[in-house]
Amino acid sequence: MDSASRIRVLPENLANKIAAGEVVQRPASALKELIENSLDAGARSISVDLESGGARRIRVRDDGEGMGRDDALLAFERHATSKISSEKDLHAVVTLGFRGEALPSIAAVSKVVLTTRRRGEPLGSEVRIEGGRIIRAVEMGAPEGTEIDIRSLFFNVPARRKFLKTKNTELARCAEVVSRAAMAHPGTGFVLRHGDRTLFDLKTTEKRLERAAELLGKESLPHLIEIPGAERDGIRLGGWAGAPTLTRSNRESQYFFVNGRPVRDRLLVHAISKAYRSFLPGGRHPVFSLFLEVAPEEVDVNVHPGKEEVRFRRGGVVHDFVHDSVMSVLGSPPRRPRLIVHKPNGLGIPTPPLGASRPGGFRGPDLLGGGGYIPGMDSGAETLVREEGPLPAVAAGVSPVDGISPLNAGPGRLSADEVAAADPAFRQLPHGSFPLDRVLVPPDPSCPVRLSECRYMGQWAECFLLFESNQGLVFVDQHAAHERVLYNRFRDQFRTGVVERQAALVPQSISLRPEEALRLDEHAETLERSGFELEFVGVGEYLVRAVPALLADRDPAGAVRRVVEGLADLDEPMSFPDLIDGIIARMSCKGAVKAAHSLHPEEVASLVEEIDKTPGRWTCPHGRPIMLLMTEGPVRRRFLR
Repeated sequence: MDSASRIRVLPENLANKIAAGEVVQRPASALKELIENSLDAGARSISVDLESGGARRIRVRDDGEGMGRDDALLAFERHATSKISSEKDLHAVVTLGFRGEALPSIAAVSKVVLTTRRRGEPLGSEVRIEGGRIIRAVEMGAPEGTEIDIRSLFFNVPARRKFLKTKNTELARCAEVVSRAAMAHPGTGFVLRHGDRTLFDLKTTEKRLERAAELLGKESLPHLIEIPGAERDGIRLGGWAGAPTLTRSNRESQYFFVNGRPVRDRLLVHAISKAYRSFLPGGRHPVFSLFLEVAPEEVDVNVHPGKEEVRFRRGGVVHDFVHDSVMSVLGSPPRRPRLIVHKPNGLGIPTPPLGASRPGGFRGPDLLGGGGYIPGMDSGAETLVREEGPLPAVAAGVSPVDGISPLNAGPGRLSADEVAAADPAFRQLPHGSFPLDRVLVPPDPSCPVRLSECRYMGQWAECFLLFESNQGLVFVDQHAAHERVLYNRFRDQFRTGVVERQAALVPQSISLRPEEALRLDEHAETLERSGFELEFVGVGEYLVRAVPALLADRDPAGAVRRVVEGLADLDEPMSFPDLIDGIIARMSCKGAVKAAHSLHPEEVASLVEEIDKTPGRWTCPHGRPIMLLMTEGPVRRRFLR
C-alpha cells in the first residue's frame, strides 16, 4: 500500500501568484487598491499615469502621510497592515483597505518601485521588487507622500496576461475606477493621464454636486434630484437621483457608496431598480450618485476579495430605506394605460366595454409597434414593443406539417381545418379562433407583396399603414419600414465614401464621461466617415459641427451619445464592418419617421416607392417585421363562413 502523501505545501512564489489572481485580475484591480491606499493615507492630491491601458505601466503619486523605511519593506509582506490590529477591528472597518494583500499580490506579478517619505522626516526610501523578490531597498531623497510605479503587469504570468482585453477597454476600466474614487472623495484632487494625454484633471472641492457634475456631465445637472439627507434607524442616505428624463442604455453612470466605499451590491441595485420600475421603459437605466452611511459594525465589507460587495446586518431594512428614499423624490408613479392581453374573442385583442369610444382605432399609447415611442416620455427614452423569442413555425408562414403554409390558399396548401387537426395547439382553442401570431404572418417569400400594386386604405393608430392586396390585408409598420429604407441608403453612401452631411447652424455641445470620451476618440475616424464632424474643446467636451443629412432636423448630440453608449458593452474586438453596421442602424432609427406620427398620402406614396425598391424589406435593421399579412381565411372563420 502506497503511503506517500499526495498533499503538499505549494512553494511560496507559486502561492503568491495564486493569491495575486484573487486580488489583481486586471490593471483596474491594481489601480483600485493603490488609490484606496492613497486615500487611507490622507492624500489630498492623487496623480495617476498609465501606459497601454495600465498593462505596461501604472504609476500612482499621492501627497499622503508617507512611510518610513521599515514600513516600506513590511508593506510587501502578506497580511501586513496598519489598518486593523485585532479581530474586533475587523467587525468595524472604517478604512478602504485593510486586508494587507494588495501590495504583495501586485508585487508578485509585476515589477514595482516604491518611493516614499514620511511627513517631517529628512529622507525617504526606495524599494524595488520584481516578481515578489526584493531587489533593492535604500534611503534617498524623495518628496513627501508615496509613489508606486508598477511596470509589466503579469510579466511572469503570461496565461493571465493574454486574457486582458484591448488597450482602450482596459483604460476605460481604469478610468471608471478613478471616477468612482473621485466621486466619493471630492476633497481630493485627481489627475488621470494616459501617455502624454490628460484624460481628466479634477480639482479639490467641498461640494459633492460640483464633482458629480464633472463626472456625470454638465448637461445632467438640471436632471439631478437631490435626496436631502434621508435618515431612518441610524441609516442615512444622501446624493442625487436622476429624473426619469435622464437615462442611459447601460449602468455606467450609476454610483453607489457605502461609508465612502464604491460598491456594486445586488441588494442596493434591486432597491433602486424597483423604485424606477414604473418610470423607465425597457432597456433604459437611471443615473444616480448615492451615498449611504451606516454604523461600521452594521456592514461587513470583508465578503469579496476586491471589496466591491458588502453584506448588511439588516439587509431588509436597508433595502426598504433606499427604495423609499428614492421613491420619495421621484414621486408617485404615473398611471399609464396598459395592454392586457387575453383571448375572449380568440384574437388576443381585449374586448372594449360597450359604448367605449376609440376614435381612429385601438390607440393604446403602449401599443405603438416596432420602434414606437410612448407619448409623454422624454425623447431619449425609446421603447421597442416586440415579441420575444423565435416566431412559431406557422407565424413564419410555415406549417408544422411538411413545411406548408396553412394561411394562404392555393394548390398543395393545408386548410385551416387541416392545420387544426395537425396542430394540438389549435385543437385547444375555442371553435373558429386563431391566436394573433397565427393570424398576422409575414408575407410568403415566394409571393412577396409589392405595396405599389396594392390599394392604400389609410393609417391606423398613427403607426400602421393598411393596404389591400390580392393576398389579404397588409399591415406596414411605418417606422420599421422607413428605418430599413434609411439604413440601406446610408449604408450604400458609407460604402461608396460619399455620406451626405450638413453643417449645423449652431453647433451643439456634448459632455462625456472620461471612459465615454475614450470610446469616442477610439472610433473618431468611424464617426467622421459616418458624416459627423466633432470638435474637441476640452476634457470630455465636444462640439457637433456637422451631422449626416438624414439627422439634420433631429438631435445630433443625442445621436452621438447613443452611438457612444452603444459601444460601452463591446469588450471584445469588433470588426470595422460590424462597428459601422451598428452605427448606421442607430442613426437610421434616429432619423426614421416615428410611430404616433400622422402621414399625408403623399408621404405614404413616397415611402411606398422607397420600400418597393429597397432590398431586405422584410425586417428593419433590428429584426422587427416591416409588414404582416392577414389573410381572408381566419376572418371568414371568425364570421362562421
